[in-house]
Amino acid sequence: MHLSAHSTFGDGYIRIRQADTLLTLDAACGGAIREFCWHGQQIFRPAPTHANHDPFEFACFSLVPYANRIANGRFDFDGRTVQIATNSSCSIHPLHGQGWLALWKIAAKSPSSATLVFDGGADEWPWRYRVQQRFEVEECALRIKLLVENLADTPMPVMLGLHPYFYDAAHARLQAETPRVWLADEACLPVEEAPAPAAWRFDSARPVSTFALDHCFTGWNGVAKISWPGRTVTIRARNCDSMHVYTPAEQDFFCVEPQTGPVGALNRGCHEATILQPRESFAIEVSFELGVS
Repeated sequence: MHLSAHSTFGDGYIRIRQADTLLTLDAACGGAIREFCWHGQQIFRPAPTHANHDPFEFACFSLVPYANRIANGRFDFDGRTVQIATNSSCSIHPLHGQGWLALWKIAAKSPSSATLVFDGGADEWPWRYRVQQRFEVEECALRIKLLVENLADTPMPVMLGLHPYFYDAAHARLQAETPRVWLADEACLPVEEAPAPAAWRFDSARPVSTFALDHCFTGWNGVAKISWPGRTVTIRARNCDSMHVYTPAEQDFFCVEPQTGPVGALNRGCHEATILQPRESFAIEVSFELGVS
């Protein structure tokens, strides 16, 4: 299908383009990415037309104001106990934050960029905050800046991240420095940080489908390279020292998720989360650089 250089359509959809790099956003459903295409090839797993409003079917969504799961939806911070309700039918523990389920506003757009904004909190998440996502496509790259500002009168813990879905797991290879990993129980809750087993390390490029993983790696240097026959994606993430790898068995997709803190940080006193003072902001910048192999 031929796309114009820039168009909006549907309810909150935006398409932006630079040369042969195309991006489709859905502001009305989590500010998520529905499609990321380069030279006619899908880079992220595209959302099917029947996906409707199910973010798990989308190509990528943001993680804010927290990432991964909060065990039993409960954590303590700064003398306050916070209780979060379950937000997905797939887990009894709330996960991925609030932004991925929210309505975002289109704050700015151009032929090759778009900025979305979401105001959240002051509900079961007791701190009011504002999030801004800026998407910019280049001839051979997608760049995303995710920024959160604490609008509350007290300090707020925060974790940021992106949750991209890549397709064709059977032919994908991943290379990244993954020195440590959080081991998890049957509910995917972290139990212990340990040196990454040799079988799970990606220091040298290896197939992503070798083992079924749903684990957070720590000590990450913010760079990961994914390669398939004929194409590569290099992820570069600023202010992200954790990388969650999800390689479900017998599925043709996988996730490599840059994050600002390790899984379970809010349940361990929030010391591994980022603490924002009132009116303070914090951002991550993640690029997906495209090439041929």
